[in-house]
Amino acid sequence: MLKYILSITIALTMLACSSDQEAQEPGQNTDDQQAQQQFEPNQPAPEIEVSDEELEQFTEVSMVAQEIQMGSQQEMLAIVEEEGLDVETYNVIAEARFNDQSDEELDVSSDDLEKFDAASEQIELIQQDVEDKMAEAVEAEGMEMDRFMEINMALQRDQELQQRVQQMMMEKMQEETQGQ
Repeated sequence: MLKYILSITIALTMLACSSDQEAQEPGQNTDDQQAQQQFEPNQPAPEIEVSDEELEQFTEVSMVAQEIQMGSQQEMLAIVEEEGLDVETYNVIAEARFNDQSDEELDVSSDDLEKFDAASEQIELIQQDVEDKMAEAVEAEGMEMDRFMEINMALQRDQELQQRVQQMMMEKMQEETQGQ
């Protein structure tokens, strides 16, 4: 089941990447937006305190994570295409499997299903590599993975925290732009 959850997440991310790549602004994180939309709007934000130092560490890691994710998305897209599958067909199959729909109910060929399985195996390896790189990035910033995840969850529900992160990201991007 985990394989299909990863597959659908990857597939949806790839579709967003391929169709909106030029429209996406720097610093925009589609994964966070998708996750945020999944939460019930009436649920309160988790009560956690996040210092400016922690938030700065979180922001640094998040920016590195975006770079890692963007590179891996291109790799995953290339794998799907190398298998002879278009992203839309990949997404249809991934979504169906995620929803426990049988392959017979799909309007795709058995050849496409085989291509999907082959691509998914390779994509799962890339996803594991991405997770490893993200964990390394978190540790390199001196942050614990549990704390990073806790801040990330709070960020998805706490608008004030979102604004603080956005402000820090904008400042870092301006610093990088001015430094070039």
